[in-house]
Amino acid sequence: MKVRTGLLLGLGVGYVLGTKAGRERYEQLRKAASVVANNPPIKRFLDDSKQLSDVTTRKAREQVAEQLHQASDQVREAAG
Repeated sequence: MKVRTGLLLGLGVGYVLGTKAGRERYEQLRKAASVVANNPPIKRFLDDSKQLSDVTTRKAREQVAEQLHQASDQVREAAG
């Protein structure tokens, strides 16, 4: 019973201390990420990447739609 109580107490203390340290580290990382994200060359890179992603996604959707259309035509011909 003493071992279980000690274990639970240790876990509780570890959780409290870890939570506090975790929050402080999280804030440090958030601030660092904000500085990097607000850097003009980084912003430009992210914007360009998003535009490229949007174009690629649109092209992929168009190709899939075309292939589905062709497949449905083939099914209709085979069934009819």
